Amino acid sequence: MKTRYVILLAFINFIFSSTIFQLLRINGTLFNTCIIISVILAALSTKENAIVFALISGALQDVFLGRILGVNFILYGLIVYITIRLVEVMFKGNFITPIFLVVLSTFIYHFGFYIMMFFLQSTIPLALLYSKIMTEVLINSIIGFFIYAHTFKKVHGYKLGDFNA
Repeated sequence: MKTRYVILLAFINFIFSSTIFQLLRINGTLFNTCIIISVILAALSTKENAIVFALISGALQDVFLGRILGVNFILYGLIVYITIRLVEVMFKGNFITPIFLVVLSTFIYHFGFYIMMFFLQSTIPLALLYSKIMTEVLINSIIGFFIYAHTFKKVHGYKLGDFNA
């Protein structure tokens, strides 16, 4: 995938996640497509594409939606870095791989976000954070699994979990 398509994907994702996807909240929680797409690009595309997508998505969210610049930029970059390191030792064709990567990335994002907000004197109540995190982890892992499986079939030519291919 060329870099210009990754940049276009980041802008389209930002537009959809800040407008249309806001209507699809479950239990007051919105799924995080930036985490899902960053993990999929880091696992199934080149690391340059994943880094470009993560940093542009983070910058867009910080500039247009965030209270503090740089938080999402740093967190999405960290998620891609960790995912790239984990994918080097994991089997990409396993059913558990996308679920594990998306769940871990969602926890890293929220833990890092909480820590940064704590040190920047803008804390979030932990009870509210726990209920939102668990709902988002569940939604992200389900959506991420199906997108990962579809992308895996497009990239590799066989289904996820098809070990005879």
